[in-house]
Amino acid sequence: MTEPIDKLINRSNPSAHSSLESARLNSLVEKAKVLMDQLSAIAVRQTDAIESGDIEQIVEIVTKREPVVRGLVCVGEEIDAFISNPEAIALVNERERSKAFDRISSIEHAMRKLRERDAQDQKLMESTRDRLADELGSMGTGMSALRAYTTRSATPNPILQDRQG
Repeated sequence: MTEPIDKLINRSNPSAHSSLESARLNSLVEKAKVLMDQLSAIAVRQTDAIESGDIEQIVEIVTKREPVVRGLVCVGEEIDAFISNPEAIALVNERERSKAFDRISSIEHAMRKLRERDAQDQKLMESTRDRLADELGSMGTGMSALRAYTTRSATPNPILQDRQG
C-alpha cells in the first residue's frame, strides 16, 4: 500500500515528504481535537444528568461516551507513534511541529480538566448512592417497626406489640 504513495512522491524531493508528514501530523492532531471537543460536550451533559439524578440519561451518556473515548485513545496512540518515530517527526518542519505540539498541549490540558470533572462527578454519584442507601435502610427499619405494631394477620407472632394488642 505504501508503494503507490512512494511512486507519487519524488524521493529526491524532501519538501514533498515534509509536506506529507506535516499533513499527517496535522490530521491526527485535528482528529484528537474533534474527539476531545465531543468528549468535553458529553462530560457537561453527564454532569447535568448526575446533578438532576436522571439515571436513564446517565446510562445513555455513558453509552455515547465509550466510543469517543476509544477513538481518542486510538488517535493518541497514533500521535505518540508518529512523534516517537525520529524519521517521521524530522520530516515535519519546525513551525508545523511547534504548532502541532501546542495543539497537543491544549488537548492534554482539556483532558486534565475532564479528569477533574469526572472525579467530581464520581464523588457526587457516590454521595447520592450513599444517601439513597441510607434512605432505603431507614425505610426498611421503619417498615419493620410498622409491621410489628400492626394487627394484620399477615404478621405471624407480632413479638413487639404492647400488652394492649
